[in-house]
Amino acid sequence: MTTATPPGELATRVSHLLAVGRPDDAVPLVLRRLAEQPDDVLALVLLAVCHQAADRAADALEAAGRAIALAPDLAVAHRQAAAASIALGRPADAVRAAGTARELDPHDADTEVVLVYALLEAGGTGNIVAAVEAAARARQLAPDRPAAHVAQGDALRRTARFDAARRCYERALAIAPEDPMALYSLAELDAGRGRALSASPVMAATLATTPDDGTVVKTAVRIARGALWLVTDIASLLLVLTSVGATVARTQLPGPAGTAVAVAVAAGGIAAAAAYVRWRLRALAGSTRTLIRQHIHRPTFAVAVLRLAVTALAAVLFAVDPDPLGNGGVKVFAMPATTVPFILLVLRARNWLAREVAWLARRGWFSVVAGRRLADPGR
Repeated sequence: MTTATPPGELATRVSHLLAVGRPDDAVPLVLRRLAEQPDDVLALVLLAVCHQAADRAADALEAAGRAIALAPDLAVAHRQAAAASIALGRPADAVRAAGTARELDPHDADTEVVLVYALLEAGGTGNIVAAVEAAARARQLAPDRPAAHVAQGDALRRTARFDAARRCYERALAIAPEDPMALYSLAELDAGRGRALSASPVMAATLATTPDDGTVVKTAVRIARGALWLVTDIASLLLVLTSVGATVARTQLPGPAGTAVAVAVAAGGIAAAAAYVRWRLRALAGSTRTLIRQHIHRPTFAVAVLRLAVTALAAVLFAVDPDPLGNGGVKVFAMPATTVPFILLVLRARNWLAREVAWLARRGWFSVVAGRRLADPGR
């Protein structure tokens, strides 16, 4: 890099390094340019972009601020300041900076996308409605850009319009099938609604494109945990019913015949539950199964499996209970072993229903407040 290096060549080199995930290698190139020309505004913007890509939001904001001081009418500098402010958790500053960038360049789709996330970060009904509008404008300005469709999907998700958001993500993936943001948002959409089984294959694709992204890995672990709980929910319910069946057999059929039938019911129910768990886990994406194995020692994972063992043991105890009509004996252990998992199932079902009702109310609220401004983006 010499003083003869033209700005366009610098931008090309930096863009290439950013595209292959090497922002730290791009920074020295830009700093060398700035050492030669400290007032090079475009170099300062490139420096802000590099710092942002390297998760150094404070440095990115400082570089963008220097660019704004030198060229207050440069929209891209304000846009970078907005992006850095979002990362720093300063939504009000981000909204102001993105709004200024929009005023300076009303036809820039990237600015609209940044404005969407600034408004969503700020929160509140008015800001969310404005984010949906900004996302629709971004899509109009750049219909071939996956980021515009992802931003629209993310905005619509905040209004609980999940089907419309899914269509946005699917449009982004139709343009770029391996776009990491679209894959991540689609997986997060299902995971956030408690549909971890559906999210598993999409998250596996996301991990394949961004295996070192901490946020993606954290969400993948959450999806793996959710998938394990969903699979064991069904198996646990089956085992609870098995315990009931074994109890009925022991109380209605006296003597050895009742014991034999009860044991057969318990054995069949346990075998069916084990087969179901095996089948559903094998149907999960390989990365999800790997994460389950890696984290099975954690309490939030282990409890899901432990309740199966406890409920299966209860079914066996009910089947061999020597005093099926009495109140003591093995029932002292078997009853809690069945009741606690059943209560846990009821609580999880209640939480699911409460979330669905809350989202229905949220969707209705935004429909009333925003009216036609939240028109469906189409298929």
